[in-house]
Amino acid sequence: MKKKDRLPPFTPTENSLIDSDIYKKLTNASRVAYLLLCRQKRRFNQTDVIFPYSQAQDYMNRNTWSRAIKELTACEMIEKKQEGGLYRRVNIYTIIPGIYRRGIGIATIKKR
Repeated sequence: MKKKDRLPPFTPTENSLIDSDIYKKLTNASRVAYLLLCRQKRRFNQTDVIFPYSQAQDYMNRNTWSRAIKELTACEMIEKKQEGGLYRRVNIYTIIPGIYRRGIGIATIKKR
């Protein structure tokens, strides 16, 4: 493939995820946060990504990012493996595939 025929870098998102009820009921900040986390993937089957708050601040306020991550965690779309804090550790997020297939109700998400 010639260099001029290559697609620019992009973040793939499955149509079934965008069409799912859970994704439709997420806040816009949570949608942006999810796409930013997916953007960090370098391989197709990679699930763990690192995304520090300092990079998130280019897109949204620190508190908004925190609320978005809490909502995505409640939806079980991601898991937060490591909390940032002392000794300058960064957060490690695990992107859980197939959330739209599991049938988690949005009512249970809002109750948490």
